Amino acid sequence: MPYPVRYSTRAYVEYEEILEYVSVKFGDLVAAKVDMYFEEVIDQIAINPLLYPYSDKKKNLRRCVISTQTTLYYRFIGEYVELASFRGNKMDPKTLGLG
Repeated sequence: MPYPVRYSTRAYVEYEEILEYVSVKFGDLVAAKVDMYFEEVIDQIAINPLLYPYSDKKKNLRRCVISTQTTLYYRFIGEYVELASFRGNKMDPKTLGLG
């Protein structure tokens, strides 16, 4: 049985920004495909929260490279999975600022 998934405010905003960027740059059809792919990855994490390794930078977060452009950071709380951040892989790692 999958664990419930919760988005942090930050993760929700970043997710929406990614989809908006893809929609503007590549069209709604591509954005819908990206959304579906992201949801498939999140569903896999909900089923097995230990699927991805801990981040080297933040030991309390797990790191899932969704695509060459995007990495998802999340934590498993025990009763649910919290999505902490969707980060562009080209972003400065010092701006990560996750706790």
